[in-house]
Amino acid sequence: MKRKTIRGTSMKDMKYKDFIVHYTSDDNIRLAVAVTKDITETARTKHNLSPVACAALGRTMTGALLLAGDYKNKEGVTIRIDGKGPLGVIHVDAFNSNRVRGYVDTPVVDLPLKPNGKLDVSGAVGTDGEVTVTRFTPEKTTYTSRSPIVSGEIAEDLAYYLYTSEQVPSTINLGVLVDRDYSIAASGGFLVQALPGASDNVLAKVEENIKKIGQITTWLTEHPNGEGIAETIMEGLSYKELYRQPLYWRCTCSLERIENVLLSLRQEDKEALLSDPQVEMTCHYCGTRYVISHDELVDLYEHHKKSSTPKE
Repeated sequence: MKRKTIRGTSMKDMKYKDFIVHYTSDDNIRLAVAVTKDITETARTKHNLSPVACAALGRTMTGALLLAGDYKNKEGVTIRIDGKGPLGVIHVDAFNSNRVRGYVDTPVVDLPLKPNGKLDVSGAVGTDGEVTVTRFTPEKTTYTSRSPIVSGEIAEDLAYYLYTSEQVPSTINLGVLVDRDYSIAASGGFLVQALPGASDNVLAKVEENIKKIGQITTWLTEHPNGEGIAETIMEGLSYKELYRQPLYWRCTCSLERIENVLLSLRQEDKEALLSDPQVEMTCHYCGTRYVISHDELVDLYEHHKKSSTPKE
């Protein structure tokens, strides 16, 4: 079936860089493909993640970017996964549809490999908890939904969330391959969703096509730019590329935000901070350390007090 392209270049012509591509078919199938190797490597180095922690966080960050599908309205998605496992809670924010940040409560977890030689992500995440997803856009009201964890493998948990909380039948495949030197060899995934009107025959065809992908990390190792994923999944369907955009690791922390937090404290807490020679705050998401001296803190509070005092 001839492939129709609205904009962008083919994956084969695209020099490696993290990105996401959205597709739609005339048969009411929607597909998003994301390559996130650099993002996951950034998270690994910023947080000094052990391999299983890196796999869990990398999968969740990729999943959040895939879920933030309303790129026209710059949708944001926050995912919180708490499976009561040794990893603790996974925290991920994707915003403007193509920027992401994340961290885990316990960055170093050491578990034996599974019998098949794979990292035990499920054992690290745990299965006694829930997935919490918050969607937001600049123009629309934020809403949050929850669903129970079904496997702790991230992909199945997000697919179950989409089906139970948003009533969208979905297949999501996420993977992170950690090399022997602990660097990231491959990271990415795809999300296939059935829109209203998709026939059983089309769904069966897509399901068979998805099986040809196999392990997503194996595919991405052989095709670093994700070449062939869309062609394989959409084989036999008439489809088109809607939009593609680069993906970035970004944090929203800043000195201004830290100052706003300090200004929002109760008066007794402010006075307690003023008894120290300096204030140190570290961003959980990116590890940036902010240090404000006693004199700078005094100036901050005095300036705010003056600017907030009504003029006669």
